[in-house]
Amino acid sequence: MPVDMRIFSMCMRALYSDQAVGTNTDPAREFRKLRDDTRNDAMVYLKGVLPLSTKFVASISEYFEYYEALDYEEWCEMLSDILEETIGYRELCQTLLQMHEDILVPLKAREDQARVIVKELKHLQREFEKKKKELEEKAQTKRSWAIGLAFVPFVNVVATPALCAAAESDLADAVAKGCEAKVQEAAAITVSNTLIPALKGFISGISKAAGFFSVMEQELKKFEGKAEKSKSDAKRLYYKVMKTQARDMKSLCQCFYAVIPDVRTDFLAIPTAGTDQNYIDKWLEKQKETIKTKCSVRKLASKLLLAITGPE
Repeated sequence: MPVDMRIFSMCMRALYSDQAVGTNTDPAREFRKLRDDTRNDAMVYLKGVLPLSTKFVASISEYFEYYEALDYEEWCEMLSDILEETIGYRELCQTLLQMHEDILVPLKAREDQARVIVKELKHLQREFEKKKKELEEKAQTKRSWAIGLAFVPFVNVVATPALCAAAESDLADAVAKGCEAKVQEAAAITVSNTLIPALKGFISGISKAAGFFSVMEQELKKFEGKAEKSKSDAKRLYYKVMKTQARDMKSLCQCFYAVIPDVRTDFLAIPTAGTDQNYIDKWLEKQKETIKTKCSVRKLASKLLLAITGPE
């Protein structure tokens, strides 16, 4: 997910470059609306889901320190405390799973819209290229007439300059149409080669994260049950397995942390003018209610709410 997250943030930033579909055609306007709607979802993730995901990764990293820092006897002595934290982390998994599932719905709708717009942009690109070719041929015809009439006395004085000027005008229009065609081509490439793959990567990342949280929930439940019922040998074996997994989990957490600064910078570089703040606020309020509903450990719930709202 860290890589998918970074790709998504970079693509969103690229879609707001000066060359990212500045024409007033219907497909271009539809593209900008799709882009801005996607930005709203991205801002929800940045302000709501990402802080909680970061908090979760920090918690998981700390959780696995029990297996790196403690020997077996120390771990057994702290088992009741570890179990209490396990319950909180399981609830945090459920909370994040719900949030990812909620934001997945509008993002999938964006992908369907993007596919339609790509077809429209490519059709528009062909129209611009056709018009450009017609204007170039028209300009060439007028230039040929101007050259021919240049040798006709009296007529050449009036006709030749006029035809040359008309040819230059047609050529200028052809260049303009060519530029518009390039913009539409760039837009189609932007949508098909960056936006849709970015959405797919982002959705894939969210799905993987949701799956990871779900698996973690089940593992923590098994751990909770084992701690209560298992005998000493089984408990020791579980401790050894988790101690080995701790190194891998810590490495994954470090990879996640490594991309966070760049992801935040990408999102902060996106223009905020026109952002639907009401949409974002409603999502954040919904996320707060999800936290209150699913997190029974008050201390953990307070930390999660603080991650979204910031210090009062």
